[in-house]
Amino acid sequence: MRELHVRHHANPRAHMATHRAWMTVHRARRHHGKLLVHAFAAFVVAGPASLVQRYTGLVVPAFKARG
Repeated sequence: MRELHVRHHANPRAHMATHRAWMTVHRARRHHGKLLVHAFAAFVVAGPASLVQRYTGLVVPAFKARG
């Protein structure tokens, strides 16, 4: 999931979809706090953050790609 997040961070729709996928995982694991964090990220923060990254380069993904 971290690699998906980094790979799709500059694409708003894919970035939001990654956070929605995380929501599904956290719902299945009954981690409701993490589900709420990713819901907020998916529906409020992800789209604008992706656009800022795409057009200005000022935003970087929270997780860095490995190797």
